[in-house]
Amino acid sequence: MPYTCTWESRGVHIKFTGVVTLQEVCDSDDAMYEDPRFAQIDYFIWDAGEVTSLALSDTQVDITAVRDMRVSLKKDSLKCAFIAKEQRLVKQLEQYLAKSQGLKICWQMALFNDITRARQWLK
Repeated sequence: MPYTCTWESRGVHIKFTGVVTLQEVCDSDDAMYEDPRFAQIDYFIWDAGEVTSLALSDTQVDITAVRDMRVSLKKDSLKCAFIAKEQRLVKQLEQYLAKSQGLKICWQMALFNDITRARQWLK
């Protein structure tokens, strides 16, 4: 499995490694969104700091934002910290964040290059 999902007291930390596909992104999202604990969390960390490649097209990046918009209609308060270091992945996450803003997703979202800064922002 190229990702792990660790539930914390106030949130969830999803950590990816290696090459990540659209199916794996969707599977990790579904695992988080369908878990009964999701209704009570304050944040999630989408940690791609050890990802070497995100095998998603620009259209697929936009599709993930639309999927998240649907979930945000049911859960309107959530902080989302994204972590990436690989330059192409950073650009794809910037595209996702721009699309999410355009869709008026009400979640607070930010992109970081390490877990320490992400956790400081989540406090």
